Amino acid sequence: MKTSRRNFICSVSAAGALAALPASAFAQGIASKTLDILVLGGTGFIGPHEINYARARGHNVTMFNRGKTAPGMFPNVEALIGDRDDQLDSLKGRDWDAVIDNSGFYPRHARLSAELLHGHVDQYMFVSSISAYGEDMTVDDNEFSAAYGVMDDPTDESEPPYGPTYGPRKALCEQEVTKVFGDKAIHIRPGIITGTGDPTERLRHWLKRIKAGNEILVPGQEDLPVQYIDAADMTGWMVRMLEDSGSGPYNAVGAEAPYRARPLLEGIRDATGSKSKLTWIDWEWIRKEASDIPGYAPWYGQGPIPFMQVNNDRALATGLTFRSIEETAKDMIANLKEGDVPEGRGDGFDLETEEKLLKKWHAEKG
Repeated sequence: MKTSRRNFICSVSAAGALAALPASAFAQGIASKTLDILVLGGTGFIGPHEINYARARGHNVTMFNRGKTAPGMFPNVEALIGDRDDQLDSLKGRDWDAVIDNSGFYPRHARLSAELLHGHVDQYMFVSSISAYGEDMTVDDNEFSAAYGVMDDPTDESEPPYGPTYGPRKALCEQEVTKVFGDKAIHIRPGIITGTGDPTERLRHWLKRIKAGNEILVPGQEDLPVQYIDAADMTGWMVRMLEDSGSGPYNAVGAEAPYRARPLLEGIRDATGSKSKLTWIDWEWIRKEASDIPGYAPWYGQGPIPFMQVNNDRALATGLTFRSIEETAKDMIANLKEGDVPEGRGDGFDLETEEKLLKKWHAEKG
């Protein structure tokens, strides 16, 4: 079944930056060799995870960004100020072992940085997305059999980074990096990333509800496949891959097999000691009763879809491992701000609307 992956992309706010955590929270031993790593970005969602883990492994890290988002987050990390839009002078004349490109959203920007850094870094790791795949992707596809998505005008930069052409632009960025770095290019294609610092509502919506202890409206299929990956698991694996000189594309999705919606939410609820009741309601009834249908990512009502069943064999073979989703949930709940519970409008209904729908559902169904 074909399903638009554009619908799954949420606008990610830089306000969700992860505060620096103790090195002990990330370390899995000291690396056998020390790398000088350049991070393009660094203070958004996954960047802090990368930097903390890399430093805990003994690597030297330099950040390149505009210096506008959480500029004091890493006072002991060298920060180079610039902009992807042809303001790269602070990178000139410097050498690193590897670069992690977190902030490449337009192919022109990827090309500029790749060309400037060629000959000055040994490996170029580009953070892409499984949204880079075309709409005809199937559950049988892997990194090499699935075709890229395309856009009418590859030079169009009129849309915001997370706009409708996000996926095809990521595909074009990958191609620009590969043109320059060849087999020294590594493309990381995440699906839904979550964990501490996640600024989206794709898992946090459910955690807020669970923490509040309310009855929770859950739409759609109870056995819907869902793939989440904790940012800490993904970024730790990324750093280790740089240590091992990886190459090529990797689907960074978790866990070993997709979760299923009901046992996933019930497991999180039980692990956190919540008294919330989960009430499953089919999409047909919800659409009939509600004029404004929320996204509820990733609980869409179209049934099993390739986007939530992406093959991760190649990543697993290179050392990608996963903590339990219950552990991720506990970490995220512990870091929820007091004002987040109960929450306002996110990917789900606001509390008042949800309560009205639940009351009507129970009245009709007994």
